[in-house]
Amino acid sequence: MKLLKTSLVVATVLIIASFAWYGSYKSDMKKLEDDLRTYLTVEKGIDDQTITSITARRSKMPMYPVVVQFKDNPEEHIYYCREDKWIQLAPDPNS
Repeated sequence: MKLLKTSLVVATVLIIASFAWYGSYKSDMKKLEDDLRTYLTVEKGIDDQTITSITARRSKMPMYPVVVQFKDNPEEHIYYCREDKWIQLAPDPNS
């Protein structure tokens, strides 16, 4: 009986920890999306209406890229944040 109670407590703690991690992850992704939207509209002067979508995701390199799609250009623009500075990866802004 003691083993059953211990197992239930451990399972409950794991479930709560999983939900807490997932909530934190989603919050971090939302913050990246909001920060990039602010950067594009305030610092770059892009009209918010021309942005179709902004989606943050997890990957290997860079760890958290943010993909932006514009109405007038279906190509994906990929940004990432390093030391509070947004850097555009694709398409190459220097080409």
